[in-house]
Amino acid sequence: MPRGSVAHGSQNCLRASPSDQLELNVREADRLSSGIAIELRHLRYFLAVFEELHFGRAAERLHMAQPPLSQAIRKLEQELGVQLLARTSRVVTATEPGRVFAEEARKVFAALDHAVLEARLAGGLGTALRIGCIPSLPIERLLRFLAGLQTQAPEGQTRVTHLPFLEQVRLLRSGELDIGLFHDAGEYPDLEVEPLFPGEHLAVLLPPDHALAAKQAIGPDDLRGEMLLGAQRSANPPLYDRTLALLEDADYTFRGIREAGGSNERDLMLGVADSHGVAIAPFSLVDVSEAGAIVIRRPLVPTLSMPDTVVAWRRDPPPHLEARLAVVRSVARELRQDELKA
Repeated sequence: MPRGSVAHGSQNCLRASPSDQLELNVREADRLSSGIAIELRHLRYFLAVFEELHFGRAAERLHMAQPPLSQAIRKLEQELGVQLLARTSRVVTATEPGRVFAEEARKVFAALDHAVLEARLAGGLGTALRIGCIPSLPIERLLRFLAGLQTQAPEGQTRVTHLPFLEQVRLLRSGELDIGLFHDAGEYPDLEVEPLFPGEHLAVLLPPDHALAAKQAIGPDDLRGEMLLGAQRSANPPLYDRTLALLEDADYTFRGIREAGGSNERDLMLGVADSHGVAIAPFSLVDVSEAGAIVIRRPLVPTLSMPDTVVAWRRDPPPHLEARLAVVRSVARELRQDELKA
């Protein structure tokens, strides 16, 4: 009887042995994947659109134009032979194949990061601590934090990337970022959070020719007839809601609220400069933005402050980060005490 066959009645029915079946599976996988040209950048493009569910925001996040991004996603779908995203003129939604592909694509990046880490450790090399930082954090505060890390761990390397809040949280959870610096405006059950700097005082931003520009400080009565221009809520919902609640509790009311056209602080100040409204922002924002020369700031009376700046990391960090996170916590507590004493 041939290998792998069994007798059944008067007929011989061939059944593949386990080794034959494995070979068949490998040949089938090779056949299915042959000719499919997918690069890591295609996975990164798709994940950005999958997470934003908006081609414009995904393109902005990737620092690229929208048409090439749309073309890349269409090419990826053609290569795979399935539709990953359902598009209408108003919304983008993920299909079931798209959800499965996103989950597996994240595993690819996690595996790649692990391979890079293991190779560097095997070669006797350390890895840089990957730090996310909100763009609005004053540079002197960031430099003080980095200097503290260098003092306590001279051999440690750091790599800082300026990222918005939601992007930091996503990358922390996926393991693509080690620590993040952002405003503490909510609960993060899967993240460890350590206070770093007290919240900055808030200021009102005005066009230089605004009637209130002549005042040295601005109070609730001054702003009752003004349009409040704010950042897009989708960029940081907890901070957006907390700021509005803070203003309401201090008796600030406005003629209306309008979202700025973009998702960063520069877009907010450009909107103020174009007389679309006034804005409430951290006092140092004008200092850290190139658009500062086209708006003026005035302090609020009574004084209001932003939420504290915190440093955050995953509650279940990989073992190789535990010692470095202990240093991060120590530096954060030292800087916090220095700020409170000042």
